Amino acid sequence: MEHFSNQAWADLIRGINPPQQKEMELHLANGCLECMVSRNTFTKVQTIALRESKFAPPENTVRMAKLMLAENSRAAQARTEVAKLTFDTYAQAAPAGVRSAGAPAARHMVYEADGLAVDLHFDAYHPSQLLNLTGQVLDKRRPSTLIENSEVILWTQKGLPVAETKANAFGEFNLRFVPENNLRLSIRVMQRAHFHISLANFQPDPDSEMTQSEISN
Repeated sequence: MEHFSNQAWADLIRGINPPQQKEMELHLANGCLECMVSRNTFTKVQTIALRESKFAPPENTVRMAKLMLAENSRAAQARTEVAKLTFDTYAQAAPAGVRSAGAPAARHMVYEADGLAVDLHFDAYHPSQLLNLTGQVLDKRRPSTLIENSEVILWTQKGLPVAETKANAFGEFNLRFVPENNLRLSIRVMQRAHFHISLANFQPDPDSEMTQSEISN
């Protein structure tokens, strides 16, 4: 009795109907045990392959992992500077009777390093619990200079990427993320240093004033 090849059975199981499909089905109906074993083997292989695909990581997770590896590689090769916090609305004393109401809903922060200023505005993004970050990278020495395509990445304290984007021609960018303490922002400006910004906590104690040491962290 003539048997069919493994390639033919594999095509049949995968839905790639071979020209001899009817002959193969009739062959099985006549009780060929050898070909039945081949058909069953490839059926199991396909079942395992389909099951394995469900364990593949989400595309977004893969993209963020590649981003993290690329970022670490660039940071190791490029000059890295830590930007200094020079202004924070949370460090400003609120008028009497207002402090008891808690921290303001919006926050404005300015960081500086190597002649660049990074202006950050944080606002609650309703109705979700996300925080909206609108920022701009500026050259303090040449304010009219366009700073575009700067890569902006928000990281957790453990070095896991949270969100990423690129600045437009005016150095402006926008991110939305779930607020948490000890986040850091990295900004890679073309032909400039790689900047790291350690963001202050988003939930400061409204009954305590931020000290100068906290502002510098």
